[in-house]
Amino acid sequence: MNAYELVVLFDPNLGEEKIGQIISKIEAKISSLGGELEKTDKWGVKNLPGRLKSAKKLKQAYFTVIYFKGASELPGKLQGFLKVTENIIRYSTQRSQPMPAAEIEGAPQKIEAINVGEIKGAEEALGES
Repeated sequence: MNAYELVVLFDPNLGEEKIGQIISKIEAKISSLGGELEKTDKWGVKNLPGRLKSAKKLKQAYFTVIYFKGASELPGKLQGFLKVTENIIRYSTQRSQPMPAAEIEGAPQKIEAINVGEIKGAEEALGES
């Protein structure tokens, strides 16, 4: 099974309840196609870049990311469903690479302090003698 990320942009004028219903339908479709849902992140309303504003004359969209696993043909089948689903501005499915657990858990990072020393001539420039 491959890991995937589905980014979906909704019309923010729909409201949280209607967007939640559409997300539930998408999740149900992924499950019915043999996919395994991992997590759904609702990012909320964000400003759109200029090139997307012309699509529906919207300046903002409600962003959602759905993480799931499935067979390689699952994104193609899901795309057919998303094309006919109303109120979706844009969507994109990418294959994702899972991160090792050590990186996710916040493994300690080494930070090295460097002594830069004194700046030569700084005293003269500041007028100190």
